Amino acid sequence: MARPVAEDTRSRILDAAEHCFIHSGFAATSMREIATQSNTTNSLIVHHFGTKADLWEQVKHRRMQGFLEKQQAILASPELNIEQFLDATRLYFELLRDDPALVQLLARAELEQDLTCSRFKQELVTGFVERIVAGQQQQIFHSRVKPAYLLAMILSSVTQWMEARHQFTSWEEIAADENPDDAFLETLIDVLLHGVQGANQ
Repeated sequence: MARPVAEDTRSRILDAAEHCFIHSGFAATSMREIATQSNTTNSLIVHHFGTKADLWEQVKHRRMQGFLEKQQAILASPELNIEQFLDATRLYFELLRDDPALVQLLARAELEQDLTCSRFKQELVTGFVERIVAGQQQQIFHSRVKPAYLLAMILSSVTQWMEARHQFTSWEEIAADENPDDAFLETLIDVLLHGVQGANQ
């Protein structure tokens, strides 16, 4: 069954915008360029998505939707334990490992240092920071850990591995591993597990 025209148009615009953002960056990509790539018009893009920043959010959301739903489920769980924290780390790792185009998209955003095309939604960051604080109150996480910095450390470690793993895996000590991705994630989790545990763990 054929897709509705509006859905097909939205999909073409998203595909074109993603291609342009990856290859040219957010700032250098114009709505006119996206319109040309998608065989639509500026006004049609505005009708479906609003601003270029809104379009960026939709491009990113399409790539991250499954991940965001799983992360929201972790935040919504009444149970609080360190395994949830490690699961969230694994989810982000798997997201980037399985989607090289998303890695390119996020790398472009980082290079531009433009908060208009931020890679992380504030409410998700706040939710995890609050979760870590609650874990500290229950002595699941050590009190010396600064929650926002811990989250930033995990995100930046995983993101940098994915952006530069072709360099890291050229190191003799890493090249010898059968599966460097698994080894990196296991090492990261082992460091986190021992570094952030509180008295109740």
